[in-house]
Amino acid sequence: MSWASSWHAAKRDLYGMNRRNVALIYPHNQRRHYPIADDKLLAKQWLERAGVPTVETLATCAGLFQVPETVTRLFLSEDFVVKPAQGAGGDGILVVSERIAPGRWRTAGGELLTADALRRHLAHIVFGAFCKKGDDRAFIERRVTPPAFFAELSPGGLADLRIITLFARPIVAMLRIPTSLSGGRANLSQGGLGVAINLSSGRITRAVLSGASVTEHPDTGVALIGRVVPGWPALLDLARRAARAVPLEYLGVDLVVDETFGPRVLEINARPGIEIQNVHGVGIGKFLAEAGW
Repeated sequence: MSWASSWHAAKRDLYGMNRRNVALIYPHNQRRHYPIADDKLLAKQWLERAGVPTVETLATCAGLFQVPETVTRLFLSEDFVVKPAQGAGGDGILVVSERIAPGRWRTAGGELLTADALRRHLAHIVFGAFCKKGDDRAFIERRVTPPAFFAELSPGGLADLRIITLFARPIVAMLRIPTSLSGGRANLSQGGLGVAINLSSGRITRAVLSGASVTEHPDTGVALIGRVVPGWPALLDLARRAARAVPLEYLGVDLVVDETFGPRVLEINARPGIEIQNVHGVGIGKFLAEAGW
């Protein structure tokens, strides 16, 4: 194939936001089903009814009146994660890594968190500070402890796995790994590391940080390329099960692995972003074609 032919093929496979919407989201995801994915607590209900394992919810806070009770329930908790039900892009997520004393903790970033500060954060969530649809709910999850493979890749935070599915069939996958630049979050838009995963083998083939190709974790120097994600077939199967549990045909399924409890669904996304193309260095069209679509 000539250089020009290769360039045209690569361009043909690329999906911009409009093409993704018209070709993948609108035909396959009915708008009335968006809330199932947009509300993390509602998504958990759908998944758990289908027997799909999720990260354990320790408490929920549905309004300002429940904030004091929620904080009291957490007074003796060692570690946990606070999330807005309708948040996006990692906004509003608070990771608590250790308890210093009753009602006093340290965050994953090393900052002191008091009970008063936790009350304020919960209040901000329920007032809708981290969502675009008005008032929200807060919920608290058990903090995931990653096994050795994932802990080595992301010592400063929790790595997650994004698998895009169509008709409950995995199409393309990547790992999202926190860095110091991302403040311990896995979100690529905030400086997380995007890692391309070969769908059939689970092998890491490429890594990208802020648009530039890298071979090591920028903070630790840990080599990335060539590693194989342990238990890869089980992770693919969990993504399939999650996709079958909801009435959304084109889906981003986010997974984590816990040292004790194994793979868990973290959340689902009815409008998965197209940055996965930059991570792999090829367009979504190539993966769709390989899957027979």
